[in-house]
Amino acid sequence: MKKSAAILAMKCPRCHEGDLFTNHSAFPLRSLHKMPEHCKGCGLKFTPEPGFYTGAMYVSYAINIGLFITTFFVVYIGLKVEVISFLMIYGITLLLLSPFLFRYSRTLFLYLFYSYEPLAKQDYLKSLQLYKPISTTTVAV
Repeated sequence: MKKSAAILAMKCPRCHEGDLFTNHSAFPLRSLHKMPEHCKGCGLKFTPEPGFYTGAMYVSYAINIGLFITTFFVVYIGLKVEVISFLMIYGITLLLLSPFLFRYSRTLFLYLFYSYEPLAKQDYLKSLQLYKPISTTTVAV
C-alpha cells in the first residue's frame, strides 16, 4: 500500500496494515479518539509517550489554515458571497469536518515520526515466536 493510501485509510505508518483507530467511523463522537495500544500487524506502540498527540494540534492548525484559505477563495472570491455568509459557511464546514480533521491530524503527526518498514510485520511475528511460553512438561531422569 502506498503511503498516501495508507494515510487516507488511517493505517499504521510502519507496516501500513494495522488500523490506527478502534472504530472505523468517526461517529459516534464518544469513541472518536480511541486507538489500540499497539498495531496488530507490526506491534508498533501508537502512544510512544504521554502527551505525544499534543503536537497533533499544530498539524490540525495547519490543516485548518489550508481549509480556511481554500474556502475563502472558492466561496468569498469565486462565488462573491458576503463576509457574514462566508463565515457561516466556513463555520458549518469546520464543524462538520472536525471529527475527520482530528483523526487525520493524529495520523499525519504519527507519520512524521515513523516510516514504512516492509519487514516490520515479519520481524514482529518472529519476535512473538521467540517469546513463546516454555511448556511445563517434566522430563524423566
